[in-house]
Amino acid sequence: MTRAQSRVGAVVLTYNSADDLPDCLAGLRAQRGVDLQVIVVDNASKLDERARMKAIFHDVLPEGLILAAKPTSYPDASAVFLCNDVNAGYSAGNNIGARFAAESGCKAVLIVNPDVRIEDPDYLANLFDLITADAKTAVACSTVTNLFGKHENPMIEPGFVEELLWPVKMVFGRLLPRQRAVTTLPAHALKVEKVTGACFLIRMDFLRVIRFFDESVFLYCEESILYAQVRATGWKMLMNPGRHALHAHRTTAKGDQLTRYQNWAKSRTQFHAAYGGYGVLGQALLAGSRSLVLGLVRMRTLLKRVLSRAAQMRGGA
Repeated sequence: MTRAQSRVGAVVLTYNSADDLPDCLAGLRAQRGVDLQVIVVDNASKLDERARMKAIFHDVLPEGLILAAKPTSYPDASAVFLCNDVNAGYSAGNNIGARFAAESGCKAVLIVNPDVRIEDPDYLANLFDLITADAKTAVACSTVTNLFGKHENPMIEPGFVEELLWPVKMVFGRLLPRQRAVTTLPAHALKVEKVTGACFLIRMDFLRVIRFFDESVFLYCEESILYAQVRATGWKMLMNPGRHALHAHRTTAKGDQLTRYQNWAKSRTQFHAAYGGYGVLGQALLAGSRSLVLGLVRMRTLLKRVLSRAAQMRGGA
């Protein structure tokens, strides 16, 4: 089977993502060199948002089908929109799409956030060549930059001491030496230990080895879990610095900061329990560090509210 005959899935997990979806789908539709199946999974969006996204989906991919999240049959379609009415999180939502891709005969799956922009029409074909060149390559990725030009790949998993000192970094971060930002990368493909969850290609064989994505976390730490799974199974991740995707993520879209950190703390706890290997004492120390982080975030949140209230009172005087 040639590359052009090899089916590749692209799973786009949405949640009230109507503003981002058109550009993401347009970039996927323009891909060439592979038999691409676009799989949009809507994770229990608001009804009006879902209606907008269905209209966008049909506008960009008029041949696409709209189905239930867990259909009774798997039609041979180039694009599907799966309606998931229960939001069980990032991994669970992507698993709906990945399992559909598996049933459709896809050899690999591109996990791509709706706020990712891919302008290179050979992007997916290049990553597919990279991931299939070696039978033990689990993940292939490209450079990914945010709206400020900062590189999100490759990522580095923090060590025990670094994670333990996160509260200190939050308080004295401006006084500590800053980690030098990635500005240049080699021209050739390189092995990496961790990649951003915003955009990566994962091999279907490996997904079956790990029994698809770990659904024990709702949100956050998915990259760390994938890093641990790849490492434990002896597979590898590769990056092609010559290919690029833009992660057009807006910080204001993240929601309440305290809620985000609380979700992060739950996921980090689960990650260490299942994959960290630190033992009871190590996990207890890291749990204490996370408690301090949450305390600092609560203080920051309260301070912002007090300052905001004071500004409102001065403005109304």
